[in-house]
Amino acid sequence: MSTEQQLAAVVSAANALTNVVTGKIGEIDKALTDARAKYDEQLSSLNSRLPRLAVTKNFHMEADSTGKLIDGWYVHTEVTATKVRTITQQAQSAGRPDADVEFMSQVEADIREQFPDFDIRAAGYWRNQVNVWQMKWSENNSMTWLAFPTSVDTGRLSGTTPVPLNNCMTMGAFVRVNEGTIGGAWATGNTKGKWRWCSALCLPDNFFANYMHIHPIRSSATGSVEVMLAGACTGVVTRPTDWGTMLGLG
Repeated sequence: MSTEQQLAAVVSAANALTNVVTGKIGEIDKALTDARAKYDEQLSSLNSRLPRLAVTKNFHMEADSTGKLIDGWYVHTEVTATKVRTITQQAQSAGRPDADVEFMSQVEADIREQFPDFDIRAAGYWRNQVNVWQMKWSENNSMTWLAFPTSVDTGRLSGTTPVPLNNCMTMGAFVRVNEGTIGGAWATGNTKGKWRWCSALCLPDNFFANYMHIHPIRSSATGSVEVMLAGACTGVVTRPTDWGTMLGLG
């Protein structure tokens, strides 16, 4: 066999080996993709089965006895909180006003920009009524937090105002920023001028007896936001559909 023939044979063998390796890499890539998809599916299934119990008070943001404050909440002294709407748990067919149905339909339309399959059941029955609050400020001089709900065990021997950070926890709310800017906690992911379901996941930390007050930060001198169904719960919540009612143990 001539040198040219030997070289051609080597090249042919190399090409054949390259094809085999390329095929094996493709098989490995597919196996990894399939394994990742199966892992993500199992993780999603596990997350949906974790308990979801409220860890903050007054998820539905009921007013206190004066009607001027949110019961179980702290609101910064520079912020004025005003309840602007209470939507009954009754369906439209049982008396929910058309204006409230239209309002919730607009909330749904905005949030479908994030979650296309979201259904807020604007005309349907709910487990609890929904209160919508406006939070407005015209100064921002110190301690720039906005507002926060207290822990469910506030006032008991076992607890104080902030929530503990030794559990997996989701903070969330339906939020529309009308003026100014806020961010963090239950306002994470807001968009100015649009209703958004905002959320943030907190994994257990490694600090003994650690805690936090779950308040967004005001980063503008003036501002106005609307909020409903705000608080925190145990477990993982990734869709607004799972946020409409949160069981709280008393």
